[in-house]
Amino acid sequence: MVNIGLANIACFVEKYNFTDPKEARALENFKFTAEKLGHRFNFMFRENLLEIPKYDAVFIRATTDPLFTAYIVSKTAWETGLKVVDDPKSIQICGNKIHLYSLFEKYDVPRIPTIIINKDDFHHKRILEIFRTFGRPVVVKAPYTSFSRYVEKVACETSFREVAKRFFRKSDVLAVQKFTPTAFDWRVGVLNGEVLYVCKYMVPKGRWKHGAKRRGKPSFVWGRTVSLKKENTPAKLKETALKACAVVGNGLYGVDIKEVDGNYLVVEVNDNPSIYAGQEDLRNKDVYEKIIRYLTD
Repeated sequence: MVNIGLANIACFVEKYNFTDPKEARALENFKFTAEKLGHRFNFMFRENLLEIPKYDAVFIRATTDPLFTAYIVSKTAWETGLKVVDDPKSIQICGNKIHLYSLFEKYDVPRIPTIIINKDDFHHKRILEIFRTFGRPVVVKAPYTSFSRYVEKVACETSFREVAKRFFRKSDVLAVQKFTPTAFDWRVGVLNGEVLYVCKYMVPKGRWKHGAKRRGKPSFVWGRTVSLKKENTPAKLKETALKACAVVGNGLYGVDIKEVDGNYLVVEVNDNPSIYAGQEDLRNKDVYEKIIRYLTD
């Protein structure tokens, strides 16, 4: 779509997107910025999907997954010829960690050491081989994860079997990764092959990942988000993030990276990255305008 001035932008959301005040403010910032630039910006809910063809662009903020409504919105908008973030290809690739890790390997993206196992490969000898290779503990992941769900640490064969059996109900293949403890994960926001923002997602005290499940409860505890000016962050970090995104596409991504002994190792690339007011945008106020301009160019 060629930008000829006024564009009509739909932002697909679910009601839960407005439950966190920081996310709600970010959504309002997107609307304010779009209208300041001379565009229309309307929030679209699932009951309004038949209205997709009347828009020029669709911006998805609801959680994406090939089985969720957001993917139907993305695919419909894409097939209608609209500019869409996130595009269906990015959702498919980022939503399947097994596919994503295979692309990292194919294109030599620096990454956390990973072994893929399937149900036929799930036996005593194989589990011991994994522990010999990676040490103890290891991290087990189901391919379809979001917000740190279906990601667990195991330190013995018994817990490995318990977690794997549970995850195999969700998928025929699992990823096992070397446990790489750090005080924080880098999160690099990327849009159309350019760094958009850089943050540190801190690991809560006594936990091992940014979003950790409370013992015996369904809720999560999240670490702090520390925002940095992207121009003040290591060049190698940004280069690694851009290389990881290049194997996925040219949309909007959030790259999780661990820094180990001066090296940067990609954990994963996420489509539909979190953008909360006062966090990802704190040191990079142009986040909203850059995304709106990308949607309308």
